[in-house]
Amino acid sequence: MNPQSLYFHPDYLDAVRAGRKTTTVRFRDPVEAGPVRLVFELDEEVSLPGVITQVTEKTVGRLSEVDARADGFRDLAELHDRLRYHYPGIGPADTITVVHFRPVQ
Repeated sequence: MNPQSLYFHPDYLDAVRAGRKTTTVRFRDPVEAGPVRLVFELDEEVSLPGVITQVTEKTVGRLSEVDARADGFRDLAELHDRLRYHYPGIGPADTITVVHFRPVQ
């Protein structure tokens, strides 16, 4: 069976490779722990093998500064800005999924 795929904006490739981004926040994008392909949609698709180590659900309003830094952002405000960019109309009461992952060799 092929591993699930987790798609990323290409801006996040360097942060994932460097280990600065170890989580991603998803809205209505079901995933589960286990093997994963980390896919970056560039001119030529880049795919890294990885593993999802933990999946946690919470509301947008319960995201923390720790969540923001693990996701590669400076602070919670920047994370909220990016969530609104990727998911227009998302609000504090919406349930999101925090996906913990790491690339594997």
